[in-house]
Amino acid sequence: MKKANRFTALLVCIAMVTVMFAACSGNTSKGEQAQEPEVPETTVIRLAVFEHGHVFNAIAEQQGYYEEEGISVETVPVVTDEEVFRGIENGTIDIASNSGTNLPLQRISEGQDLTIFGGYLLTGCMPIFTKVDTPWTSVEDLIGKTMACEPNLYAITGPLLDMGHDPINEVTWYQPEDQTDRIKAVKEGKADYGLVGTQLNYVINSDPEIKVCTYASDILPNYSCCRVEAKTEWVNENPNTVKALLRCWIRAMSYYDQHHDETVAMVAELAGKSEAEIRAYMDNPHLDLNIGPMKDSVKRAWDYLDRLGLLSSTAESIDIEDHINVELYKSALDECQAKYGSENSKFYEEMQGQFAKYNTETPEEAEG
Repeated sequence: MKKANRFTALLVCIAMVTVMFAACSGNTSKGEQAQEPEVPETTVIRLAVFEHGHVFNAIAEQQGYYEEEGISVETVPVVTDEEVFRGIENGTIDIASNSGTNLPLQRISEGQDLTIFGGYLLTGCMPIFTKVDTPWTSVEDLIGKTMACEPNLYAITGPLLDMGHDPINEVTWYQPEDQTDRIKAVKEGKADYGLVGTQLNYVINSDPEIKVCTYASDILPNYSCCRVEAKTEWVNENPNTVKALLRCWIRAMSYYDQHHDETVAMVAELAGKSEAEIRAYMDNPHLDLNIGPMKDSVKRAWDYLDRLGLLSSTAESIDIEDHINVELYKSALDECQAKYGSENSKFYEEMQGQFAKYNTETPEEAEG
């Protein structure tokens, strides 16, 4: 009987040791489950897309990245930003990526519960222009003049604020709804200067009556042009879907990094425009297509809009960090680097470095 008990005890010890080593090596059923690919909570993502399209969406679709991740993206054509945010609120749009940073931040300040979790354009190719005979020395030339754009373009008004100016009142803001009317306003003398979006570079550079003075990114580097946002509830309920989408777009950005000319040709075909029109901005070094969330730039933008008085009065009760999720992007970036890093190692190293620099606790740390 005693021998039997000793034998039983020995078997129990062996079993415990076996379980312990299996757990350490990840060979338990629980360990195996943790290593399985995370299944997207939803397989169809509705993305708001303007006429000028979405480069990374086009690449991911063409290269089969979505299919590999088990998701598909349904594009929802939109004309105005109002449509975008209304669609997010009523559930007909899941994700927006081309509505700037100022607009989602202003919506958040008004109570729309959005979460920013990535980016599309870090800096757009947005020219400040004037008549060919009008002088330009710096952004302070706008003081006392009429500017054809919105004052919530903090890439301009923020630096003026830092210089000690009151840009809301020291500049006259002419704000036609159609951006082509800004060009017309400058040519007709209704405005001294103007600013238009990236897609109008070809028009600006082809007009002999006007000249480009500078670009918004020259005035405020890394200003955060377009963020990727969705309803907070949707992000929280679909973290694996979000990461799957980000992995596709990170891979698409890597592809773009290595296949610029092919991407230009693809965008031209999809947009129904000439390559010259597309190259007017895609070949311009001021255009920075970038998936990173850039939390510090977003927080800086929130601070500028707040100091400019362009946020809702309820903004003072909002911690903007509660509306920025960088963890999902970091997880997606790490996973992409582990699996695809050998395809473009320099790209992934740069993206990791950028994440470490611009997703710190305070903007001051990033500037240092």
